[in-house]
Amino acid sequence: MRTRHMMSASGSGLLSPIFAVALLALSGASAEAQSVGGPVYSEPSPAVPHPVDRTFEGTVALHVDATDVRRGIFSVRQQIPVVRGGPITLLYPRWEPASHGPSLTVTDLAGLFIEAGGRRIPWQRDPYEPHAFHLDVPPGTHVLDVRFQMVAGGDLLTPDIVSVPWQRLILYPAGWYARNLPVAATLTLPEHMRPFTALELESREGTVMRFAATTLETLLDAPVLAGRYAAQVPLTASGSGEVSLDMVALRPGDLNIPDERLVELRRLIGQIRAVFGSPPFARYDILARLGDDGSSGGTEHRASSEYALASSLFRDWTDQLLSRDLIAHEIVHAWNGFALTPADLWAPTPNVPVSGSLLWMYEGQTEFWGRVLATRAGQFSLAELRDRLAMDAAEAAARPGRAWRPLSDDVNYPSFMLRQAVPWRDWQRRRDYYSEGVMLWLAVDAELRERSNGRRGIDDFASVFFAGAAPEVPTRTYTFADICDALNQVAPSDWKGFLRTWINGHDELDTTSGLERHGWRLTFSDVPTATFRASEEEAEVIDLTYSIGLTARADGTVRAVSWDSPAYQAGLRPSVRISAVNDTVYGPDTLLNAVGDSARRPLVLTIDQDGHRSEVPIRYAGPLRYPRLERIKERPDMLATLLAAR
Repeated sequence: MRTRHMMSASGSGLLSPIFAVALLALSGASAEAQSVGGPVYSEPSPAVPHPVDRTFEGTVALHVDATDVRRGIFSVRQQIPVVRGGPITLLYPRWEPASHGPSLTVTDLAGLFIEAGGRRIPWQRDPYEPHAFHLDVPPGTHVLDVRFQMVAGGDLLTPDIVSVPWQRLILYPAGWYARNLPVAATLTLPEHMRPFTALELESREGTVMRFAATTLETLLDAPVLAGRYAAQVPLTASGSGEVSLDMVALRPGDLNIPDERLVELRRLIGQIRAVFGSPPFARYDILARLGDDGSSGGTEHRASSEYALASSLFRDWTDQLLSRDLIAHEIVHAWNGFALTPADLWAPTPNVPVSGSLLWMYEGQTEFWGRVLATRAGQFSLAELRDRLAMDAAEAAARPGRAWRPLSDDVNYPSFMLRQAVPWRDWQRRRDYYSEGVMLWLAVDAELRERSNGRRGIDDFASVFFAGAAPEVPTRTYTFADICDALNQVAPSDWKGFLRTWINGHDELDTTSGLERHGWRLTFSDVPTATFRASEEEAEVIDLTYSIGLTARADGTVRAVSWDSPAYQAGLRPSVRISAVNDTVYGPDTLLNAVGDSARRPLVLTIDQDGHRSEVPIRYAGPLRYPRLERIKERPDMLATLLAAR
């Protein structure tokens, strides 16, 4: 598609002299190839219209029925206005902003029928773009009647909780920007469900919700969450910029949030606004789905955010060390991601490819702010946050893959590695722009403070860079140069060189430099921190990454092996099983004790691999090693200054 786009980019049908010469050369090569009897490639002509910033006549009507919770099937009906007969292309979304990659699959669409005036219109899928459907509209047609099902809604449609992802429930006409396509959506929910969404509700009759007409761009960015057991808790005063916590759960008792947690969430909203200023939303909904699988995750939007949270998250706060900053992270994206977004991540429609060259800003700085703001709000103690930073620092430092793959390439993860497991993550690299981004922006803060003699820091950058956000202001894009310009406004320096050193660095890069400039250094101890223990429990492993270089499950299955570690050097790989440790039947404690005692007694693992059992000596004679931070007494504690509430 990029090649086809380049061929028609001028929009005039005329070829540049250079491109004309290239075509002549190609034609000569093609003729030569044909002369020897071989096949000649015939490049397909562009069949999918490019999006154009123009007005769309009419409003797309979208009707979604989400009542089939038994089978987990969404039923969709649409009325799509057309101005004249002739060829038209309908598109099913492909690229999802929050994933930064082609995460949506048309495989879930089934039962597609298109009619006009009661007569069926045949469609043909584009052979090169399977998310595109071509049809020939009969003359005199004013409306296309479209119906289909989304059949992969099992996790979204349950008797107690319904999640409505509009981006998987619509076809739209190609040739227009999403912001120029009006859509009037109607949603039918199961009985006894309370819905939450950032969309404006026009009317409700029983289980049928009718939303005010909006643009396709806004609709796709505003999911609906509904539940049999639901509650809404305001976190701010009513009025412009109000924020609420909207929860659905499997049991009524899961909705009871301790007052202390609500106080912290309210402080969090205040701390976010103290940094970023006026909000880019009139109302913001924290859409929290409380479940029993124990995992946590979030998805950002401009006026809402979606969360899958453990039902015990707010009640069992002590054990939720890895999820406490999740809400902070996603809300910050309202500014860093939606009010402002990297120029190469913005697209006019969800079917235009994007690039993630600035994900170290989009995700990395947002992850940094999640850590900082959650601490300023009291969701982390200073000690807990330092332990979290120790894990970030250790993970970033222990990346042998940086020798061949810098951060500037890791940001390409969504384009070709999206949601794919990798057997050697520290060597292959996968989404390191999160943890390494935390270290990068910690270094930026240190540089700003040193260049300004302590008068300015990362907060000042945020106030400059994100200024001007408001509900009525459309998304603005930014570039690498814009980031450097804003940093120079705060404290002049060679920011281009500074940032390039980080994102293009290999073995020479010291990812802990910012931490040390803040008065703390990464060190290791034979006793894990509570945060490290929480990480082990979440992954259901014992983590020996920083000693012998492996993680193992309770049954002895090796989940990960660190590249070039003692375990790697011994020939171990992920998925092998440890059956014994020094002739003793495997158990997590047995392995831990043996590694801790390896300086006195050589470590030998009995491994089941490829149907064979063998004894594998591990050349390691050292203690157990777990990351933590150590105070550098001769430096001021700038970390405490950074983390102090505003």
